[in-house]
Amino acid sequence: MDRKVKITPRIGTQVARRLRLAASVGARSMSAVVNDVLDEALPSLEEIRAQLTAPTGEGSGDGGSR
Repeated sequence: MDRKVKITPRIGTQVARRLRLAASVGARSMSAVVNDVLDEALPSLEEIRAQLTAPTGEGSGDGGSR
């Protein structure tokens, strides 16, 4: 299930310049560079599902004192 969805975010000029440069250095598309970075930075779908199904208050590490 490897569907692709086009997302058009608004990014700052400096960020866009850095992304273009990183893509051109690696002879890759800017989309591929962004996808790779997001894959590394974002949790997997399984991790997100586990967070959503975990009982509230457990495993948060704050001891419930707020």
